Amino acid sequence: MSSRRPKKTLDSLDYDKLRRQVKEGRIDPLYLFVGEEQYLQERALRTLYESVDESSRVFNVAALTIGSDNGSGSRVTAATVVDIANQWPMMAARRVVVVRDFDKIKEDEYELVLNYLKQPSPTSTVVFQAVAPDQRRKVTQALIKSCTVVSFDLLSEERAKKWAEGFLKLQGASIEPRALERLISLVGTPLARLSNELAKLATYAGEGVISDEAVRELVPRAREHTSWELWEAILERDQKRSIKLINRLLDDDPTAHLMILGAIAGLYRRMLTGKEMMSRGTSFQEVLKVTGQYQRANAFRNRLNRTPRADIVHGLHRIAEVDNAIKNAEGTPRLQMENLVVELTLPSRV
Repeated sequence: MSSRRPKKTLDSLDYDKLRRQVKEGRIDPLYLFVGEEQYLQERALRTLYESVDESSRVFNVAALTIGSDNGSGSRVTAATVVDIANQWPMMAARRVVVVRDFDKIKEDEYELVLNYLKQPSPTSTVVFQAVAPDQRRKVTQALIKSCTVVSFDLLSEERAKKWAEGFLKLQGASIEPRALERLISLVGTPLARLSNELAKLATYAGEGVISDEAVRELVPRAREHTSWELWEAILERDQKRSIKLINRLLDDDPTAHLMILGAIAGLYRRMLTGKEMMSRGTSFQEVLKVTGQYQRANAFRNRLNRTPRADIVHGLHRIAEVDNAIKNAEGTPRLQMENLVVELTLPSRV
């Protein structure tokens, strides 16, 4: 297994390339997983987990969330992560350590993290996982320079259709082209939701072909209430519509709260990036290139012009607090999400 530490850019690897490398035994000691496609992120983690012998996997695979309870009454810190990463694997050649919410690492622990990145354990693979890391932070910049970065972007509609066809083929099922078009138009391209709907439709169809009529009858109309519409309602200070949208999203999928929260956080981060670039006189075309908002260019420009920077920063702060509260079981996820959109739709702080 390789112990190289290439310095790569955010678009250096994707899921398929990573999977091939792991299958070939080329596993790096440091990875940074970024992007909104959580389904593929989890599949990639499973691929890394499976590189550890199954008989010793329980001793050599750990997933840690910075700031969460470690089970003994104290919180997981950067020191916790480094200590576990430096432990020798038990009855295996390598251990895998996943680090979530690394943006919550405190400044007084930066040096500890930087020292580990300079000299990672040769018998551990540490994966730092995020949706949209804040590239202004020192720890994120260090991770980008030191880790093999793997991007998990949401698939285009055409790629999602090919993926769906392959998913159904493995289950011995198929779908009418028109039905697949309708399904994508309703649920979008996030693979967690798409795979869930495809599995239900395949069960319903049995040995037959999934029809357009089956999609119309069985699939909730989720696409019209996507994170973009919710975000737009929040930025318009439309509290009633925002609450209605968040509840419809959670009615469609009660487990989707973290995915929705991650999507909103990603959009807010793009807003902050765009806001700061434009304040430096950067062309809007360059802003679109960095943020990837080509399909919503005009709406994105309007939001940048109308939303104060302080509101965006405050929104990101509250999103992080709600994320932590949900993961620590403080109130129900639905209540936390409702409270968040209520606060985000209050009058501007400026």
